[in-house]
Amino acid sequence: MNAKKILALLLALVMVFALVACGNKPGTESPAPSQNNSPAPSQSQPAPSQGTEPEPSKEPELVVTPFPEGTYTYQDAVTQLSTNWNPHTYQTTDESYPMDFLSSGLYTFIFNDELNPVEGTEPYAGYVIVPEMAAEMPIDVTEAIKASHPEFNIPESVNSGYAYEIKLNPNACWDDGTPITADDYVASLERLLRAELMNYRASDYYDGDLCIAGAEAYNKSGQTVSEDNGVSGAYTVADLVKGDDGVYGTAEGFPIYFPLTTALDWCSGYSITDLTGMGYLDPTSLEGLQALADANGNVLITDESMALVTTLIDTPAWGNEPPENLPLYMMYEKTYPTVDFSNVGILKNDDYSITLVLAKSLAGFYLNYNLSGNWLVKTDLYDACLKEENGVWSSTYNTSVETCASYGPYVMTQYQADKFMKFERNTNWWGYTDNKHVYVDPVDGNVYQMYQTDVIETEVVGEAATRKLMFLKGELMGYGLQASDFAQYRSSDYIYFTPSETIFFLILNGHEESINNREAAADFDTATKDLQTMLLKSFRSAIAVTYDKELFAATISPARSGGYGIIGSAYIYDPETGARYRDTDQAKQVLCDYYQVDVSKFSSLDDAVASITGYDPVAATELYKQAFTDALNAGYITDANNDGISDQTVTIEYALSADSDFMTQTINYLNEKMAEVTKGTGFEGKIEFIKSAPYGNDWSNKIREGLSDTVLGGWSGSALNPFSLTDLYVNPARAYDAAWFDGTKVEVTMNINGEDITMTMYNWSDALNGKTVTDFAGVERNYGDGQADVETRLDILAHLEGVILSTGNYLPMLQDASAALLSQQVFYVVEEYNPVMGRGGIAYMKYNYNDADWVKYVADCGGELTY
Repeated sequence: MNAKKILALLLALVMVFALVACGNKPGTESPAPSQNNSPAPSQSQPAPSQGTEPEPSKEPELVVTPFPEGTYTYQDAVTQLSTNWNPHTYQTTDESYPMDFLSSGLYTFIFNDELNPVEGTEPYAGYVIVPEMAAEMPIDVTEAIKASHPEFNIPESVNSGYAYEIKLNPNACWDDGTPITADDYVASLERLLRAELMNYRASDYYDGDLCIAGAEAYNKSGQTVSEDNGVSGAYTVADLVKGDDGVYGTAEGFPIYFPLTTALDWCSGYSITDLTGMGYLDPTSLEGLQALADANGNVLITDESMALVTTLIDTPAWGNEPPENLPLYMMYEKTYPTVDFSNVGILKNDDYSITLVLAKSLAGFYLNYNLSGNWLVKTDLYDACLKEENGVWSSTYNTSVETCASYGPYVMTQYQADKFMKFERNTNWWGYTDNKHVYVDPVDGNVYQMYQTDVIETEVVGEAATRKLMFLKGELMGYGLQASDFAQYRSSDYIYFTPSETIFFLILNGHEESINNREAAADFDTATKDLQTMLLKSFRSAIAVTYDKELFAATISPARSGGYGIIGSAYIYDPETGARYRDTDQAKQVLCDYYQVDVSKFSSLDDAVASITGYDPVAATELYKQAFTDALNAGYITDANNDGISDQTVTIEYALSADSDFMTQTINYLNEKMAEVTKGTGFEGKIEFIKSAPYGNDWSNKIREGLSDTVLGGWSGSALNPFSLTDLYVNPARAYDAAWFDGTKVEVTMNINGEDITMTMYNWSDALNGKTVTDFAGVERNYGDGQADVETRLDILAHLEGVILSTGNYLPMLQDASAALLSQQVFYVVEEYNPVMGRGGIAYMKYNYNDADWVKYVADCGGELTY
């Protein structure tokens, strides 16, 4: 299983999954890898005694204990089956499921044991990072590459962390026996980044931790894209150049125009034409612009069109916007220069060696962590699966048994879309014969081969009740407990609780333009409903202390616990020691500051943090009283009869992906506790959470565009790198709240080693994650791993977390975790959960019964098992 987790959007849905290793399920991206090997035994030997003939070095023979005869099948259930496990195009964790069985990383993680000891650490209490598809650990060659390849623009101020030589495993091959060489790595990366293919995963290699030099330029080479100037802020009117024909363009010669029918960010996802029809913009001006528009509804920028747009937006309904805002209504077409792949930072040294050159620094654990994934494809099959139609490319690679290629421990042998998939041992996987994918059993002391599982069968089972019944009949390997199961199974000998990194927060809509537009719609009754109060700082602060986080978790999802910060309690900042970010003084102080806890009143910082519940009904009531006054003064609400109660109900729409009992329970809880703390305020009985229509996968867009008001959402991934999370909140391309909070424009000053340094939040985040940036004083800064000490990095991370919390856009509610029952057919070699390794996944799973014996055992139990 790949150790590298992809950051992904999550909804806080009820737990519906069965788990291998309780959160280490085959096919889920996890920090606990399951494709493992051991480093080669030492090749060193003592020097021979003087005057004697040295004897040849002999490796001690490794005796591997065979498993009992029979077939061992892992039976799994998922709610949604993968349709595309192409490593270049998959988008969700569901789609990545098969790749954990079909691929291997350059490096992988294994438990420490007698074969792989870690000094000072008990066996199976730690881990070792070892080469997998690589033959050795990476070698830093930054200085040499900086001198020999100036085209990669390695900063002069650095001498490490930017270029690595990686020697490749000569035994690695595809499932048909074809060797995997340096050419495969180079050719696969070229296809991943090839511009016309528009591969979804291309940005993973230039917009994440592993940022390969030149990858973005090649991926966008020769491409013409339309950019919303209201988002990029690239051009003001003064930046435009007027041609002899009276048409304005950009200094680079890019076309720029006013789009009449295209949705614009400044228009809250509506077009100019839409807003005019809704009564916001001037219809006479629009008619003049339409007369100038081309067939696509675009108007070239001239003195005449700028004058028309000036009058178009200067209306009372639209806030009489000034001419200075004209650039917010512009779009431009940008053509990226054509770049050759030779400018991408991957070099073939020889058949079994490559060099990776990075655009930002990465070192040590985090380098190996990111290289535990892979971009390999079998290029002859890949090319045969490509299809071009009307200039649009598509691929069927890794969408069926016939188009699937494996270089991992299993091969796919059956696949039925939306129903079933089956995997069996890959007989050409070198790991079964290299005597490295073995471990010493902590109980009997014998050496065993990893991956006792012969077959993996996965079927779609949507209903939790059906999965539970199948599990009790011995037909599934695990069952993820639902809230209703806890009373019965909380004390089971077969229950496993597993922490997760995700914090689920209530996102609170702050998109002023969108809220105003929704209130102005014809079907919105402003006499009885209100949205604008959500914009008030006092109102947002009141919600932040309305809910007891632990009670909330216990009520709707007992395996989870209260969430208090943006970064969850499972995030590890030092993978070598397992040290957690939330255990640092910096992280504790941030929570005390946010929840206004006076640390001086406690005997220790730990005691101060322990006092935090996130629930302060007295403060909440006072804040709702203040919000009532603020809302009246702002004209958001009225109190026509002077009874001290709002005439309007603040209606907060919860963005549903799909409706469920879990969602009903969540909404009921939010409303129940809200009613309690608003008693005696002007909002008593006047704040209500309501369900939206099911938005499916569009839920996140509804939140981002301010068209829905809240959701329990979060981010999954990078549990071993909390520093990388900052990008999710300051990068407009990723943040939920980008439409009303722009981290590229928010200035933050921090004192680093006695020096006050000012940069934007975005630049602080980039610097924290290894990019060399320039501060406001013109000095280059890089606070990435290996570039700055860890205490400095923690100071920066905590400061950014505090700024993010202070916006009121994200209200932490739940710390994710799961609870699952494990089948009596199997057991874990390691019972205790390891924050890096989990419980070892399918590689370290052992069987009590083979398939035939298991059927007999279940029958002897009357056909239904007791847990």
